[in-house]
Amino acid sequence: MKPVDQTKLYDPENGINSNCLAASLASILELPLSEVPEFEDMFDNPDWFQFLMDWLEGLGFTLLQWEGKTWLPGYCLATGTSERGPTHTVVYKGNSLAHDPHPSRSGIKTIDSVWALLPLDPTRIW
Repeated sequence: MKPVDQTKLYDPENGINSNCLAASLASILELPLSEVPEFEDMFDNPDWFQFLMDWLEGLGFTLLQWEGKTWLPGYCLATGTSERGPTHTVVYKGNSLAHDPHPSRSGIKTIDSVWALLPLDPTRIW
């Protein structure tokens, strides 16, 4: 995991969603943020999640999701409520915050779901 910070901050008055999801994915996948699609601009499209899954498949990964707290031994995405808004995505490892891409580094107050990236080829060494 290589921490990547988000470059867009949540600003509901101006209709701007944060790119915390993209930054968290970039962190786990160790990609530059510029190589991750701007999923935050797709949230109004009901197919945004399928686009995410298709993009991950192109990289050789799939995504498993659990509702609520689930502690996984490796790096994973955790979504929940932050002090700034209703949904924020961060990187967890086990039951600890590994990276919050927001400049405050304050993490999330609740964990609503946990997403694990899994290689499509189980013999692939990460």
